[in-house]
Amino acid sequence: MVDAAHFTVDTPVFVLEQALWRLHLPPKAFSPAAKMPETAEAVSATLTTNRNCTIEITNVSGSFCLINPKVYMSSGFCHHPPQPTVRTTKTEVCSFTKDDNTATGSVGLLTYDLFHMQSRVCSERLVIMFSVPYDHNLYKNKLAVGVVEHSRACDKHLYNQLYDGKDLSSFTHSETHGCGLEYKATYVDLRATMSSIGKAIVKVELYDKMGR
Repeated sequence: MVDAAHFTVDTPVFVLEQALWRLHLPPKAFSPAAKMPETAEAVSATLTTNRNCTIEITNVSGSFCLINPKVYMSSGFCHHPPQPTVRTTKTEVCSFTKDDNTATGSVGLLTYDLFHMQSRVCSERLVIMFSVPYDHNLYKNKLAVGVVEHSRACDKHLYNQLYDGKDLSSFTHSETHGCGLEYKATYVDLRATMSSIGKAIVKVELYDKMGR
């Protein structure tokens, strides 16, 4: 017989599942409620500055997960940090914002290593460049996505390359008007959109290569 008085809110889930198994109850009967993933729109609504960027990444790939995130900020700082791992079929959200009380925007890079789950090797790196300028009268939001070799650092040099739109063999780049970008790498495809407002939202989808 299982005595419920022996269990507390701190009791490990696997202990509860073993007890439920003895009672012939499904584990879901005592499992904690799953936390619903936050959307980019919900996270963006919590940011109090007028220049920020919220990035939502959806991993549709069945072969790759995203690990080892790195951030480089040319302007502003990371507010909600990127998730350490974006597993297959999962969506994760992070955000970046301007410095308070300064006439600056939210501008930088986010990279993830592409971890091939079958071979357990990281040979390439996913790159997202975002720019939400302070003065929208002079500048527009910019977005670039691409895949580079795993050895490329997430730094000022890589940021400048993407922002200036130079050497686009590894990237696709655009000033944003809500239209989509698509980049086809060797093993994966990227699709991305970015809104054109000061509280910008970026959505990126990662797919296994399609039709090639």
